[in-house]
Amino acid sequence: MTEPVPPSEPIPPNELSVVSADAVPTDVSGGDKGDDASGGGPVRRGSPFAKSTSSASATSEAASGAGSGGDWVVTHEMLDPEWGVLRAANWASAWVAIFAAACVTMFPGGGVVVAALGCGLASVGLFSSRQFSAAVLLVLHASLFFACYQRLL
Repeated sequence: MTEPVPPSEPIPPNELSVVSADAVPTDVSGGDKGDDASGGGPVRRGSPFAKSTSSASATSEAASGAGSGGDWVVTHEMLDPEWGVLRAANWASAWVAIFAAACVTMFPGGGVVVAALGCGLASVGLFSSRQFSAAVLLVLHASLFFACYQRLL
């Protein structure tokens, strides 16, 4: 058995080798071509969704710990009042209000949970462009929550 070959050295075509998880993929003949099938530039490695960066900026980003994937960044687009999720929360809150109203008489225990869900959705909807309707739905859900809770006792 032969020793593992580091990724920087080409693998001889007729030799068996142990390839580690960090090794660079090779073609069928065993050599690391570095070209795509059409003979163009080098083959891009890594995620197809990653932004292309130069090696200097990638090195400084890795050293600073930025871009680790664990940090959540709230962008301006996420807080835009016309963002679809915020407006959809209002619609969902309105639909949940129908079920919460039905639960007041039929199933008060479930109505508490459904009304609490509606309160959460209406609270998210307060950040949308339709703040008045979200506030009305929040008050409605709070009153349905209280009514279901009173019937439960």
